[in-house]
Formats: sequence, C-alpha cells, structure tokens
Amino acid sequence: NWNGNLSQRSETKYIILHHRAGDGDVESIHRDHISRGWVGIGYHFYVRKNGEVFKGRPIGSVGAHTVGANHLSIGVCFEGDFEKEQMSAAQISGGRKLLSYLKTLYPHAEVKKHRDFQGTLCPGTQFPFEQICREDKEMTVEDAVEIIQAKVGLEDETIDFLLCYRYGDELVVKLAEALR
Repeated sequence: NWNGNLSQRSETKYIILHHRAGDGDVESIHRDHISRGWVGIGYHFYVRKNGEVFKGRPIGSVGAHTVGANHLSIGVCFEGDFEKEQMSAAQISGGRKLLSYLKTLYPHAEVKKHRDFQGTLCPGTQFPFEQICREDKEMTVEDAVEIIQAKVGLEDETIDFLLCYRYGDELVVKLAEALR
C-alpha cells in the first residue's frame, strides 16, 4: 500500500547502490519510509543477505533514495551495515545478477554509490562495489571458491585438492556457476 501517488521516471542515467546500515526485510523499510512521510519504500530493489532480491517501488517510478538524483535513477539497497560487516558471497551473487538484469534494461546507466552524490559513507567502506559490478562471465577463482564454500560448505583442503588438477580452476568456476 502506497501512501500517495508515485511519479513516473522519464530517464535512467544511474543505478545507485545503498546499504541499509542494518538488517530487516523489505516490509520494514516500507513501514519506516512511510513513517518519514514518504509515499513508501524509496528503493526499487532490496537484496537480502541470503542473496534473495525483492522489489520495492515499481521500476518505472521515481525513487526516494538519493536527493537530487531520484528522477534519474534506480535505487538498489543491500541489507547489512558495510561499515561494520563483510557481504556474503550469496548476497554478492544476488546483487551481481540483479545488476546484470538492470544493465540489460538500461545499458547506458552508470552504476554509482550513494556517496558519489551526497556526503555519506553509504553504501559503506567495506561494500564490495567492484565485485558486484563485475559481470558474471568474469567470475574469478576467488569468487568461485567463496560461492562454493557458502553453498556447499567444502573445507579449504577439499577446494585446494580440486585446484591441484590441470583444469582445477575452470572446474571450480563451473561448479560455482552451477550452484548460483
């Protein structure tokens, strides 16, 4: 339920990344933003720690996430406080998939951090911006190892064993891609 009318965005120059600076579901952000007098959740998408992606505002509407750039951008918020914590491999993967999708819709949009527009640390000094912005096809062995460990829980020794084989790096990357 929206607390008023939403305006339509006429162009999309930016995809702006944020962190919640805390935990919680998309509904709690919606309630919080309504309590501030806004129409509702200001972000278009919300990426949970487990990598699940939720819709917020309709994608074609003006957001309420970055003063001065809302009418030109899509807002993506990541659960967590990346001043204090590291992002999980699952959340990185979910964010990367979402950005890949958004870049197909808006191929000329620049991916930016909230702090590129305002005096804030958002999305946090530990936010893995480069990892999230990297295309899926450029998965590194390190990214693959993180995904495998997060999804399957293989021990370091087992992964080291796989990497010893002639095509071990490629095997680990393929396994991680299959697990996404």
